[in-house]
Amino acid sequence: MKKRDSLSLFDPRTLRHWANTASWQAFLHRYAYWLISVLAVSTALSAITHGNAKAWPDIDWMDLFGEGSLALATLMWLHFIHRWRPPGPVTSLLTGGFALLSYGFFLDTLDEVVRLDESWLGTQLESLALPAAIGMITLGLVSLGREQRVFSRQLRRREAHYRNHSDIDPVTDLYSGAYCRDAVASALAEGRPISLCLIDLEDFNSINQRYGFAIGDAVLNRVAHTLVAAAPSHSLVCRYGGDRFAVIIEGHSPLPDLRQRLNILLTEAVGLALLLETGEQPDIGVQAGQLIARQDETAEQLLQRAVADVQSRKRSNTTEAR
Repeated sequence: MKKRDSLSLFDPRTLRHWANTASWQAFLHRYAYWLISVLAVSTALSAITHGNAKAWPDIDWMDLFGEGSLALATLMWLHFIHRWRPPGPVTSLLTGGFALLSYGFFLDTLDEVVRLDESWLGTQLESLALPAAIGMITLGLVSLGREQRVFSRQLRRREAHYRNHSDIDPVTDLYSGAYCRDAVASALAEGRPISLCLIDLEDFNSINQRYGFAIGDAVLNRVAHTLVAAAPSHSLVCRYGGDRFAVIIEGHSPLPDLRQRLNILLTEAVGLALLLETGEQPDIGVQAGQLIARQDETAEQLLQRAVADVQSRKRSNTTEAR
């Protein structure tokens, strides 16, 4: 007899598979709408079987409209959760909570149009669904707060003291040059000592011309992730513009050898990215300069000094190469 490839429902391997947390969370995320629909339809059919429809004059239309609107609103919130979040424990708690909340409001709505038998299970479910929903949503929000603290630690080098998603560069997932200027201006206005490290990828336009913009974007993305990983803890990494990146570092003095180390590290990152994307490894240099903000200096003045410093280093490097 040919052995079946599919697993039996009672096979131990199947049970272990469904015991896997990620499996049932993904299942709930994928089939939540179907489960809610089946539950709502079966509840409505059971209510009609065990109760009697109310006459039109007996229906409180304001209550019907209010409770029905709440049921639809919670379903809309559930839809937003599915659109905005991936499967996971927090999503599962919020999904279950809002599904139960919607179900509780649905039972209230059903009670307005059907005179239910007191012995029907739905009358007990109506009392249990809303407290259970509130409990699950509360646990979900507590877990969401913990998740956000973890994300805040991950984003520490990607954003300053305020968040504006419209300023995020779509290629590198870093904040833009405008955000960088605002962050520098804010630090200087508050009197916080900072230094600015500006990084320039030399002759990067040749990459776009030779391999196309998709390869160029992949290289920029790799450089951005490398720079975020290598930057000091209390710093902000931005894509200043084009093939330039900026690192704003808080502190009174520049870190020793940071410029040289970034040159070496990012040169290797560019070379590795090109090798992985194209199978070739053309020579693309990196120039980095680090300047300390002067007293009474504006953000624009500091950024202009940084640009001039990098351009001077590029000219010196070109002269030495000749």
